[in-house]
Amino acid sequence: MSTASELRRQVGRELEAQRELAGIKVTDQEAAAIVGSTRTLKRLEAGVKVRVTFVVIGRLAEYYGAPRQTRFELERIWRFVDDEIWAQPSHAVENSGWDVYLEFERLAVGLKKFETMFVPGEIQTERTMRRLFQRGDVSPERIPVLIEDRLARQETLSSRLESIKLQYLLTEMVLRCGCDEEQLDRLLEIEEHPNVTIEYLPFSGGPYPMLDVPFYVLSFRDHEDPSIVYLESPFERRFYENSDAVGKYHQIFEGGLRQAKSLKEFQR
Repeated sequence: MSTASELRRQVGRELEAQRELAGIKVTDQEAAAIVGSTRTLKRLEAGVKVRVTFVVIGRLAEYYGAPRQTRFELERIWRFVDDEIWAQPSHAVENSGWDVYLEFERLAVGLKKFETMFVPGEIQTERTMRRLFQRGDVSPERIPVLIEDRLARQETLSSRLESIKLQYLLTEMVLRCGCDEEQLDRLLEIEEHPNVTIEYLPFSGGPYPMLDVPFYVLSFRDHEDPSIVYLESPFERRFYENSDAVGKYHQIFEGGLRQAKSLKEFQR
């Protein structure tokens, strides 16, 4: 499934959530008038392609009482629904509270993650989370909230382990840089699930060409058919749906797995 289709679904899901939060029915006449008809509103929420402009998206969100930054981000994202490459600035996520990647993650049936420095957030222990947040650019009062959000994300993903295939490819640096015994035990425990694979690239086998920047490959419905590549930097979150780019990153990941070792082989 293309990013364009998935991105439309994400905007539609967020608009539906804002509508329900406002206590407005999908048959509401004013909402229908904004987008053109009740049928168009239903198709918009379902992620079906409809001919409405970003201005209409903003007006609809405003009618639902969505916060200003959320309205702005929905408008901005709507301009990219037919693009094969697009980005969500990090400050937009912080301001709007709407992280498109997390919405994609909730729908994915296949997730491949390559990490060079940190244990992925959804498999971190609470101690690891706290240490990383304390060393990051985060105010102390926000840390408990961020930990609570991440634990909730972990719980959601754990509840889906029967329907999603998770593959983690880590560099040995991840296992030696702040990964204490509790965290390592957590990784080994998680990998016991048949739908989870965690492997690492040992220092002795490096350097590994093209495996120097963290990236994620997400698949929808058919995990053998990757759909999106996600890269994150301090400035923005970038998405690729272009088939050449997705195919390339998929090959890089699979090539890394062929050189990797089982997590059970790791020794301090």
